[in-house]
Amino acid sequence: MKTILQTLTVLSLAFLVSCTSNEKAFKNAAEEAAKTRFSATVEEEARGYLTQSDHFKNAYVSYMVKYAEFSAEEVKMNGESSGVTTVFITSYPPDVRKKLLSVASTVKSSSTGQFNFSNAVQLIAKETGLPGEPMKYPFVTLNLKKDAKGDWIVLK
Repeated sequence: MKTILQTLTVLSLAFLVSCTSNEKAFKNAAEEAAKTRFSATVEEEARGYLTQSDHFKNAYVSYMVKYAEFSAEEVKMNGESSGVTTVFITSYPPDVRKKLLSVASTVKSSSTGQFNFSNAVQLIAKETGLPGEPMKYPFVTLNLKKDAKGDWIVLK
């Protein structure tokens, strides 16, 4: 009887570890996909405003991505090979980004090297009452599935 209990305990622990490991890989894949999507989003936003130079546009995108944090929450696994999650982002909300882009678009090409996005956000916050610090909010809900190699991929 003791051997049976020990075997069942070991099997239960192995199952729990595999589920935890699988969910962790799922969350990591979702967070990476959200980061890629966020980077594309802020690049698209910048394209319409920051026409001074590609370097200035890239500096904005880098700034936004650098200070963004992602967390996959509300995970609903559908067995071992698929699931759904909402990825939350801690970043400047869209209205702050739009105002920042509006301000940055007025900078002369010769002055873009001296522009400080962080200082600009603080000034915008003082002037408009918009948040001057990153906020946590839901960014995207993703469906993921394991491919033939066992990697998590985002379903379209």
